[in-house]
Amino acid sequence: MSKLTQAIEILEKLNADDIAVYDFSGRSPFYDYFIVGTVNERASSSAVGYFTKDFKDEIKQIEGKNNTGWLLIDLGDIVVHLFNEESREFYGFDKRFMEIRKK
Repeated sequence: MSKLTQAIEILEKLNADDIAVYDFSGRSPFYDYFIVGTVNERASSSAVGYFTKDFKDEIKQIEGKNNTGWLLIDLGDIVVHLFNEESREFYGFDKRFMEIRKK
């Protein structure tokens, strides 16, 4: 199973809404994909546990763990952004990036 597929499956397990994958391969030297999803605070906390368990050797950084409305999990070539509804609308990622997959 690819890392991208595995990360999406974790978000589906957490019942993340509006999962979107943005392809930056060939356009960024730092990452290949952004995954964006909408979650509540409880799912955001659970996401840290799931990603830490499944990708423990690949996590470069986790930011925004303390009720900020935005959690970032850096897996190197994949960056996962989890927002609450308000923050997702405010930052407007979906309006900025070309989407290759939307659930």
